[in-house]
Amino acid sequence: MASLTATVLALFVLLSSTFAEVPQAVVPELSNVETSDEVHDPVHIVKRWAPGSKVYDMYHGTTAQAADSIIRTGFRPSKDGMLGPGVYVSRDIRKAQRYPLNLSPANRVILKVRVRVGKVKKIDRQGHPLQRTWHAHGYDTAWVPPNSGMVASGLTENCVWDPKRVKVLAVVQAPAAVLKNLNSLLNTMKTRYCNYWLVC
Repeated sequence: MASLTATVLALFVLLSSTFAEVPQAVVPELSNVETSDEVHDPVHIVKRWAPGSKVYDMYHGTTAQAADSIIRTGFRPSKDGMLGPGVYVSRDIRKAQRYPLNLSPANRVILKVRVRVGKVKKIDRQGHPLQRTWHAHGYDTAWVPPNSGMVASGLTENCVWDPKRVKVLAVVQAPAAVLKNLNSLLNTMKTRYCNYWLVC
């Protein structure tokens, strides 16, 4: 019992010193970040407030069927892609509007998502030595900067290894009937369940 008490006390001291070292300028970002569930989770607070921790709103292009599945059960990483497996998102909605490539633009769905990028590796050229192996080297996200020559469009792109880092905020583009159904589903899921893959 004494060792458990000592461990709890050590954890408390560690957390207290971590919060004491957080610059005040970072604190306002909290209002723009994550869900109320995580506000009460000290582990996530440390990650979000720690210097260098970044959370961004991004976009994901998909099909209506896949969007329905994402809203119901969360993201599943793609098996492959330019940056290897992961969830592909972009801070530039124009990039998301190009996907899926095999679907007419009129039928594409764009989800707005909130992403905890974690440790990011910049991949700024084709043939980069970590282009497909960045996660094996300790990175959470691979980032292709705009106009880097990686893609013909010149638009920025990210690949997030862990789908739990990507949460659905809203459906921002879809055919009218699909948009109505997906927004209804999203509102129901947020109200009734508020699962970890949703920003409620």
